[in-house]
Amino acid sequence: MSVTSDNTPKQDILDRIADWISRIMIVVCVLLFTVMVFSVSYGVVGRYIPFIRNPRWTQELAILCMVWLCFVSSGYAIKNKLHVRMTILVNLLPEKARGVIGRLVYVLLLAVNVFFVVYGLQLMHLTRRARMSATGWPMKITYLSVVVGGVYGACMSLYRVIKGGN
Repeated sequence: MSVTSDNTPKQDILDRIADWISRIMIVVCVLLFTVMVFSVSYGVVGRYIPFIRNPRWTQELAILCMVWLCFVSSGYAIKNKLHVRMTILVNLLPEKARGVIGRLVYVLLLAVNVFFVVYGLQLMHLTRRARMSATGWPMKITYLSVVVGGVYGACMSLYRVIKGGN
């Protein structure tokens, strides 16, 4: 393990853990996107080719995958600083103030993601008996995406806070 003046061994391990978690979540996102593309394609083909039945589940599955993609990919955006942000005012501040504001932004994102986890769990509990109409799957699968995305986003927000908001 190499240690430079910028990197301590603790940060190096933290970077590796964050990268490992992100790789897993990228694989999940790729799989979700693949299923979504298949589902939409199958539904479209089923509409226009007479011998292929147009099942109702294709649209429901595509929407489910889209919801999962939105929440799960948000953590990746936080880790790699790809989230939407306003920098015009921050860039006018001195360097030290930028670091403080950067940390505050990630603390706020951490709070939002904890909110997602808490209320996502409550939604899962409230919808535990509900079923999706086309697939018959439990509705709580939809809200599990809020919890999983919230945990991943909270981890990456905490990672950014520890890294100094940069």
